[in-house]
Amino acid sequence: MTSHLWTVILAAGAGRRLTSVTGTVPKQFWRSGLAPSLLEMTIDRFAPLAPPEHTLVVVDRSHVSHVQTHPGLETAARILYQPLDRGTAAGVLYAILPVLASDPDAIVVLSPSDHGVNDEAQFRSGILEAARHVRVRGGVVLFGVEAEDDRDDYGWIVQGARVGSTSPRLRRVVHFEEKPTPVRAASLRASGAIWNTMVLVARVRDLFALFERATPELAQVFEDAAGLSTADRAHFLAAVYSGLPTFDFSHHVLGSVTDLIAYEWPASLGWSDLGTPARLEHWRARPRARRIGAA
Repeated sequence: MTSHLWTVILAAGAGRRLTSVTGTVPKQFWRSGLAPSLLEMTIDRFAPLAPPEHTLVVVDRSHVSHVQTHPGLETAARILYQPLDRGTAAGVLYAILPVLASDPDAIVVLSPSDHGVNDEAQFRSGILEAARHVRVRGGVVLFGVEAEDDRDDYGWIVQGARVGSTSPRLRRVVHFEEKPTPVRAASLRASGAIWNTMVLVARVRDLFALFERATPELAQVFEDAAGLSTADRAHFLAAVYSGLPTFDFSHHVLGSVTDLIAYEWPASLGWSDLGTPARLEHWRARPRARRIGAA
């Protein structure tokens, strides 16, 4: 199975919510002193799961100088330069396109580049468990974390029935709730809803099928590109990218699907979305002992 496992890391954002900390450096490339950047930590987190040639990092063309300040980045992963920002749905399609073209039987792990995780061995164990599930049964597995508090600045996943008997951590997704009121967040936590990490695992063909259902006009462009040679594909996308329709991956794609599966990590994972200065400071203050672990 691992020979067909690919990691796709989304790192094309501007990171504007952290500019009070990072200045003009996008948050995924920012370093605190000699510490690794969030992007470097993300690549390291996934490194035991896939070789560098199966690790794709999508950045914006304006990030060239930031990539160059990270020695070794281009040997740890394949860097894909998205022509410009046309929404997160196009960004995900741009990321999975090389996988779809070269390894249509692949399983893809899709992840943002700005998360903190304490127990990385537990993180990878969950990824592999979900990958085994989709290898046999297909579908798309979205990862959530047991809520530690009534956080109202996260997205939440409301879960339903278990999926077969393969794992007690796999359940149907009933619906999403994005940044609820404090009162609603408390109710969600009490009912067993979990924080949405936006990390997911799927067979690449199943992931592409979501776009065909939700955004067919966008999917058609990338399907046309997938049939071209690598050089012709780059020229084709450069010519058409500015005219692509803009869709949000979370809202327009995942939010329109009714058969998603959720995998619940326990709170002991020590996960945080580091999208705000307060979250970043809180996570940096946590003990780091559990971040060291084998897959």
